Amino acid sequence: MKRRTGIAVGTTAALAVTALSVVAATYGGSADHDQAKDQAKDQGVILAEGNDRYPSRTAQDWVTYADHAVVVTALDDQAVEPDTSDPDNPEGGSGPIMRKVTLRVDKVLWSKDKPAHAAPSTFEWDAFGWHQTEDGQRVEMSGAHEPRIEPGHTYVMALQWQAPRCPAGDEPIPGEWRGLGGESTIPYDHEVLGQGEFEGETQSGASAEESALPSADPNYALRDELAGEKADALAAKLSQATPGTPESAEPAADPCE
Repeated sequence: MKRRTGIAVGTTAALAVTALSVVAATYGGSADHDQAKDQAKDQGVILAEGNDRYPSRTAQDWVTYADHAVVVTALDDQAVEPDTSDPDNPEGGSGPIMRKVTLRVDKVLWSKDKPAHAAPSTFEWDAFGWHQTEDGQRVEMSGAHEPRIEPGHTYVMALQWQAPRCPAGDEPIPGEWRGLGGESTIPYDHEVLGQGEFEGETQSGASAEESALPSADPNYALRDELAGEKADALAAKLSQATPGTPESAEPAADPCE
């Protein structure tokens, strides 16, 4: 059974620059971090800790911040190789290697009244890939307490559309679909919530139910509440939830004119 900590986690849809800070947090000196490192070594997966973009534990969180909740299947992925032309990092160096994962939307479970963008049929997802050591070896990497997003597996995701941005002095950043936080992606292989790939390993629906946190736990989330059920149960909760007052969890974007 996997032990889950109370540390907030970064979404696998994080930008590469975010992943760098997440990896740094993984190697902190706390007992929880040390245990996570030891567990990762045993599993052959490095687990990265970080901060959520937005709250994502409850149905109210999802309907407050997401545009859509969808069932997706990961089709394929590709490594985002280090830029060896960077004068500050000529050999790529050590650190995280991200992936671009192609996801197909199989079903839209819920949409807000006025979504920022229509739900996609397919889209690209920024996901953790590997941690590259100084000698060039790569170890698989995942956000802690969340799926790694691997081809062949199915998930339920809360998606938020991030409009194109044009930061002053930098290249424009195209619009993209992003998650909310570590609890906004739930494994869903064979139409069972909690069953499938999680932290780079495959778990059964029974093991997901067994490891679900009790409702009194402060980290209790939709993934715990609905483990073993079908996505229709989640869709029903979202349809009944009332949006809250959004918090500004990220710096203001630089909109393109």
